[in-house]
Amino acid sequence: MMRRISLLTTAALMVAASTFVGCSASVELAEEPNTVIFYDSTKTEAEVNWKGENGTLELMNNTNKDIVIFKGATPTKDGILGGIRAGTTKLFDVSDDVDDFPVGGYMILRGVTREEYERNKNTLSQAKMEFSAMATYKANTKYRIAIEADYTGDYGFIVSNTGRVGLELRKDGPEGEKVGYLPPLQVNQYIYTNTTNAITIFPVYVYYSKQTQTITTLKATDMFQSVMVSPRPIAGASQVPTFNFPNDPNATWAAIVGTLKSPVAYITIRNNVMNQSAYVTAGGSMRLFSQSGYDALGSGEQLTYEIEASEFGAPISIVLNYYNGLIKVPVLFDGELTPPIIKNGYDYTISVSCIGAGTKQEDYVAYISESPDARDLSGEIL
Repeated sequence: MMRRISLLTTAALMVAASTFVGCSASVELAEEPNTVIFYDSTKTEAEVNWKGENGTLELMNNTNKDIVIFKGATPTKDGILGGIRAGTTKLFDVSDDVDDFPVGGYMILRGVTREEYERNKNTLSQAKMEFSAMATYKANTKYRIAIEADYTGDYGFIVSNTGRVGLELRKDGPEGEKVGYLPPLQVNQYIYTNTTNAITIFPVYVYYSKQTQTITTLKATDMFQSVMVSPRPIAGASQVPTFNFPNDPNATWAAIVGTLKSPVAYITIRNNVMNQSAYVTAGGSMRLFSQSGYDALGSGEQLTYEIEASEFGAPISIVLNYYNGLIKVPVLFDGELTPPIIKNGYDYTISVSCIGAGTKQEDYVAYISESPDARDLSGEIL
């Protein structure tokens, strides 16, 4: 509950504040002169679960603020997934928050600071949403997202997504840091930063197919699809910089769909090697991150990776490193000795097994297979 107390003297402020010593309360000066606002945060402890759970959604809070996480494009009290403390990593169990957890799906995540939640818990539509992302879920499949301090703060800009596919904003390139996420046809969403430094934003359209339970990313292929944004102070601003994606005010959605091509191949790898995780690398040295944000492939785990090839095919050296690179396992088509030819837009499946003692490269096999056809979303993205 929130109450306002008008201050008559400095001494009165000190006395009022001292009455809350030993309680969970925060104090903030209001916009009105000589007014202070007290927030009773004990209720937040009861309303929000801050404890770790045995779940599949992993969040890393790389900020110095406690964050309350919501599901859905519009935060509500019923949509609270829980809270994550500053500088910690936490697993969230979302199995009881969705109806299709066994087969998989996706959800929109929103986040506000604990203080912002306490100020606006009864009017969440007015809360300052500093975190936005898309996360997938499926039984026995983890997904990792980081909340970065660079994209929380008192500065920002407004973005609208005029497309019918979810939009991920990336900093300085299609593979850059995730700045934020907008659902299809989302307009006037605030994106926050901690400085006024300009950022070049690249659009990455992210589509989750319920038919195949796969994520398809459609990335910018030239610089003219990017937008340089200029964050400015938000509080009390009469005008906030506003930007639109796609970056073509005259384009129709039908024309946009015609240009959306996948500039990557989708590589799903299963690690059948007992008791050993592996780094998936390009050429044996550059580590690749999975779609779900992990840098290593666990024993018995299956993850999907995106690798840039070409429309007509290019030889790509995919190597799995075990024992920190002492064992390097090249991925090959069965019966071939050269790197596989990989084509953008196609799905590939790799199975890695150990058929010996596991102390030399010859004890491992990693075979790849290609889907008959490239992914075709023309019937889904309308």
